[in-house]
Amino acid sequence: MTAPLSDADKMALAAAYSRASATNNADALRALSAPNAVTWHNFDEVQVTTEQTIRTIAWLHRTVSDLHWIDVSVQATATGWISQSILAGTAPGGALRAHSCVVVTLNDHGKIVRTEEYLDPAQLAVLSRPKAMPTAGETTTTS
Repeated sequence: MTAPLSDADKMALAAAYSRASATNNADALRALSAPNAVTWHNFDEVQVTTEQTIRTIAWLHRTVSDLHWIDVSVQATATGWISQSILAGTAPGGALRAHSCVVVTLNDHGKIVRTEEYLDPAQLAVLSRPKAMPTAGETTTTS
């Protein structure tokens, strides 16, 4: 039988997951996850694999030039951790500022088995919408 994970262990895993996401480190994200790990999204109620999550994180890093998480608060839970933060950066449609809550469940070996991601999709609209047209009096330059 494996000894239960301490809150310190869970916080260390949360920090490693945060670092891996912030640096787009796919290998580290895989190492932190159980082979059958899933991520569920509140906005579409879809469950995806770790590989799909890794592709999404990579896409975010390509799409948002200065992707980062701010106002991060992490708390250990009986089964893993909860992270609240603001996903921020410069997206194709302008400033990205999306409030996020992530609930992570670990197995007895300290591997992520389930991530529940809570986001407001309206705050993600800037990921795909073009920047606003200039207002009257503003000029644009073209090359």
